[in-house]
Amino acid sequence: MRNDSMRHYWQRGKFHLSALMMLVPLPFLPDYFSPKPIFVPPEIRRDIAVGPFPVTLATYDEAPARMPTGERMKEYRIHIRPADIDRVRGVFLRVGKPRSLRTAGALAFGNPYEREADVTVPDELAGTEELWVTMEDWGGGVHQASLPLGEIFGGKR
Repeated sequence: MRNDSMRHYWQRGKFHLSALMMLVPLPFLPDYFSPKPIFVPPEIRRDIAVGPFPVTLATYDEAPARMPTGERMKEYRIHIRPADIDRVRGVFLRVGKPRSLRTAGALAFGNPYEREADVTVPDELAGTEELWVTMEDWGGGVHQASLPLGEIFGGKR
């Protein structure tokens, strides 16, 4: 009989204990749902013609992020016109002129309309660096264009 009463108390206590566990996080919910300011830095956009392809480069006006490997990376987005989507095979970005297609830089990825690339930025900038955009079409043609890095860099150098 003693064993049955203990089982009864445990079954009843389990219910109350689970209800208590549901109530424990409640004091923390107001902070969770309180509105927090969302800071989005302004966007820098530049139009550039890369051979026959007019594209728009965009980035946020913020300093490059330091990666765990120690290098500084800056994210750029490349907007391609819808009429040119089927003609573009690849888009590459690099600080400094690429010597060949093998050293063209970071390959842009993402959806066909807006691709993004993480570009390695040198630690010390002289102010004369250029961001090179290399585009390859499906016919094997390679087109390049550059613009001063200061125009599309943003943030502190």
